[in-house]
Amino acid sequence: MTVFEFLLALYAIVAGLGVSLLVTSVGQLIEARDRVRLYWVHSCWIALTFVGHVVSWFTIWRFHEHAPWTVLQALLLLFVPILLYLISHLAVPDLEDDRSHDMRDYYFRHARWTQGLLLGVVVAGALSHFVIDNDFDLSGARGVRASIALILLPGIVSLNPRVHAVQAVLLCAAIAIAASYLTRPIG
Repeated sequence: MTVFEFLLALYAIVAGLGVSLLVTSVGQLIEARDRVRLYWVHSCWIALTFVGHVVSWFTIWRFHEHAPWTVLQALLLLFVPILLYLISHLAVPDLEDDRSHDMRDYYFRHARWTQGLLLGVVVAGALSHFVIDNDFDLSGARGVRASIALILLPGIVSLNPRVHAVQAVLLCAAIAIAASYLTRPIG
């Protein structure tokens, strides 16, 4: 087993736990649908978190020929799924209590943490690419990453619903643009 295969396996475990948590949360939302008031911005964040998990997992394939690995490179690489897992944990409240839940209130109670963690994902991803590749290029998909970081900043500072609504639309657009890079063959 190569070091990359070892890191890929560990990455897949953490990312898989995050996706599993997110899917379980969506299942709980469906089960509790009579007690849950949905909020479209919150729903966008759930979708963005799922896409973040999938994209980040496939993105690391670009390092499959990299050697040797340092502990710093491995930590930066693994920091991404760990932060995404934490975002998945904050995605939906525990709905097993038979109470009514307003996802708008829940979203704004955790918005700064969620967006700060996602900014951490973006920064950790950029740092890992820079440290592993020794290249700081903002073209293509990396430019989308920089755009996402800029879109996140106002939502960390402000809890204004209009700011978060605009953010949700811009982040969905950025993900749609990023999806165009996903049509390229892996490897």
